[in-house]
Amino acid sequence: MRIITILAVGVMSGFLMALALPSARAAGPRLPVRSMTLANVRGIWGNPLSETGPIGIHHYRQWVYPDFVVVFEERRVIASIETHPLRLPPPDPLPSRSPR
Repeated sequence: MRIITILAVGVMSGFLMALALPSARAAGPRLPVRSMTLANVRGIWGNPLSETGPIGIHHYRQWVYPDFVVVFEERRVIASIETHPLRLPPPDPLPSRSPR
């Protein structure tokens, strides 16, 4: 999320104040929230990379986006899970063998 910082200077009182306001893009939710409909999610975040379902008697569905996964029951969001790429440290170097 980008933050826009505004500085306000009071000439009379001699104070300096910094106010951090979120940018316009960050005004909406980062992830779909519980009870949003399929149409709401598609309208805000576009088409998912992949869709699964409906499965079972409650018609569970899963939509995968680049940064999160959304789970629906019937046609409403029941969970949104943020995903992160797995970043592992580089492996330790192999011990060097000394010639015999």
